[in-house]
Amino acid sequence: MPRSQTFESKIFIPVLIIAIAAFSFAFVKFTTPSSPAVTQPTGLMGNATPEWVTVYFTNPNPPDNLGSGIDQKVLPAIDEARVSIDVTSFDFNLPGLVNALARASQRGVKVRVVYDGINGNLALDNASTNYRPFNSIEALKAAGVSLVNGGRTNGLMHDKMVIVDGELLFMGSWNLSYNDTYRNNNNLLKISAPQLIQNYQAKFNELFVDQKFGSRAEMKAGLPRMTIGDTQVENYFSPSDEVMDQLIKLVMGAKKSVHYMIYTFTDEDLVSALIAQSRAGVDVRGVIEGRCTSPDALASLTFAKLPVKIDGNKYAMHHKVIIIDHDTVVTGSFNFTRSADTINDDNVIVIHNSSIAAEFEMEYQKIDSAGAAPSTADINCAK
Repeated sequence: MPRSQTFESKIFIPVLIIAIAAFSFAFVKFTTPSSPAVTQPTGLMGNATPEWVTVYFTNPNPPDNLGSGIDQKVLPAIDEARVSIDVTSFDFNLPGLVNALARASQRGVKVRVVYDGINGNLALDNASTNYRPFNSIEALKAAGVSLVNGGRTNGLMHDKMVIVDGELLFMGSWNLSYNDTYRNNNNLLKISAPQLIQNYQAKFNELFVDQKFGSRAEMKAGLPRMTIGDTQVENYFSPSDEVMDQLIKLVMGAKKSVHYMIYTFTDEDLVSALIAQSRAGVDVRGVIEGRCTSPDALASLTFAKLPVKIDGNKYAMHHKVIIIDHDTVVTGSFNFTRSADTINDDNVIVIHNSSIAAEFEMEYQKIDSAGAAPSTADINCAK
């Protein structure tokens, strides 16, 4: 074979291979269908703080700093309401907010309240609060506010939400109560996203209008997954949405870290998920309320050698929060319990946004630094 022909053959073969490879890559790139949506997305976690949500935290140190509580973030919206205010709260005895609701009703705003018949009807203790005796329900009745008692025959009505004019939503772990405002660690989200507000309005209507509570509830989140701006959001209501299954999926999807702060933690499946992730190399740690509300979970996590602390607030650390991989936050009224999952009225929001996660991480670090490792008495407190 002539030399020139041999040389050309040597050149032609690798060129042909490269051409075939390039064509194959282009074919795959433009014909492979996009991956289906997953529970914990990774592509739309915005770094900028979303305009539709603002996060607030209580500052219970020093406690009882009257006039500067988290309620001050809600009062202006109530005072400016034009058409309607819908409220659910488990604990419900904060005079400033109750009086604002009464004033709104008296000026013609449609005010509707769903409350717990026991915790929502407790008069303030004059000696410990510096308020004269005050009963929220009686004050609202006198102002003509429409009231529904959530009762306790089908679990607890444990939701915390305020919806103003159908355009603004306040939700989180915060009850409209004296303790939750001035003494307990809590979070509150101010939300203007219509998609989320519609979900919460539908849930409120089931509670107030249909009066279906707890195990009788049927309402699921109408839009459980949505994209708001560049942020992916999930929203669930218990017991209909099987919230604990959603939380376990999120935890098991963590790649780097899971930090949590929780008032009551008794769900064994979530405990097992945290332990499994820790053994897989994920940084799993958290703070649990120290009032002996979670002895079994505390014992299991401690014996598995996971870093866990008892909170340092002499009153209550009332958060229900999980922070995953520094870019996903879970919050709401939902404690990590089987009751919250199966018989209580509760709600959860999941925000996949690193900026929002950073705000919650700062709160977690603050509470973690004030906490302490559990003692034998903490672990055995229920025995």
